[in-house]
Amino acid sequence: MLHDDIDAAFEYAFPLFEFARTRFNAVQAPANPRRYAVNTVHHDRVLSDHRARWITTPNNDTLYSVAWLDLSGGPVEVSVAAVPPGRYWSVAFMDAFTNNFAMLGQRLDGAGPVTVNVAGPEQGSGSGPERLIRAPGNDVWLLARWIVDGPADLHNAHAMQAGLQVRAPTAAVDWPARVAPYASSDPANFLAVVNEMLGRNPVPPDEADWLARASAVGLRAGGSDVWPTLAPALKEAWQARIGPAHAALPKGATRARRTVQGWNLNAVRLGNYGDDYALRASVALGGLGALEQSEAVYAGRQTDESGQPLVGRHAYRMRIPAEGIAADSFWSISMYQQEADGRLFFTENAIGRYSIGDRTEGLVRNADGSIDITIAHQPPTDVMARANWLPAPVGPFRLVLRAYLPRRELQEGRASMPTVLRESAG
Repeated sequence: MLHDDIDAAFEYAFPLFEFARTRFNAVQAPANPRRYAVNTVHHDRVLSDHRARWITTPNNDTLYSVAWLDLSGGPVEVSVAAVPPGRYWSVAFMDAFTNNFAMLGQRLDGAGPVTVNVAGPEQGSGSGPERLIRAPGNDVWLLARWIVDGPADLHNAHAMQAGLQVRAPTAAVDWPARVAPYASSDPANFLAVVNEMLGRNPVPPDEADWLARASAVGLRAGGSDVWPTLAPALKEAWQARIGPAHAALPKGATRARRTVQGWNLNAVRLGNYGDDYALRASVALGGLGALEQSEAVYAGRQTDESGQPLVGRHAYRMRIPAEGIAADSFWSISMYQQEADGRLFFTENAIGRYSIGDRTEGLVRNADGSIDITIAHQPPTDVMARANWLPAPVGPFRLVLRAYLPRRELQEGRASMPTVLRESAG
């Protein structure tokens, strides 16, 4: 029973640790020469490539802008200037439990402009006529995405980024005063970090009883120094269970996924998890920052049409149906290699291509309008296949399809999906 309680506590709190770890790496880590202050905007000026490690499963379609909001000093004003009509943009507000609690963007706000005040659970609403966004806690991750139609379009995305402003009325509490997250596999550090986060970010009212019960195994809001006070038997149980509990995290997404034509569509509750703590923890590990499905549909696959694992030493033909992917904004299919800890990152390749989509220049279509994508580690010799080549690592890989502003049929799993056939062995 004690082991079950520890497993449940770890699963529940793991997203808090990942939130804190990602924030630490952005605003405090000495190894990061580009770290920046809270309540300020940091812009990525180039598309993510194989070197990107700041977030798992990055995309290669949009530029990111990031701000870590600290609302403990009062409401923060966030504004976005008008963008060119028809261009995709979104600004997601994520709480410390990794739920998207608010959204700005093309779907809801058109081309803008828009200004909001973001206030913590115990703060006033700020001043001015701006609409109010009430955050569940004092810590908020602002993650903005701006479409890029290839390298030549970067200047337009940069102009969109320039329109995002964050204004804080007072200085926030310095981040270095907090517990530094260094290893979710270390129970002492894990409990110190998540308890500090729980102290700043209260659980939803209907979870208060659950947290009260979990206090028996060390989950205690504000108790960053709880580890030395635990009984030796409880410490031993944590040390025995934290490894297996960590290894079990990916299963949460597996249980919630929907398999459609060989693709594993994101869970319906992605991005706002409710009481599905297993899904929430799994996404925190393998896809932190994922949007809700009303904004984007994510579909992954790691097997071909025969059910065999995808491996780069083989060659595959992925056929995109003539009607394309059912999205009202844009779509892409990205190639990832999987790290030992389960996180996904782009793989280095000779042509610097990490994804293929409806905005990829030079793709050759078949007579019926469909597109055949060649997936392989080795470059194809055929000219058409080379134009449509998506490079793969030599070993196992995973494909992720993203569709922004997905149509209802795609959200519900009724739309046509690409097929992936193995054509040769390496």
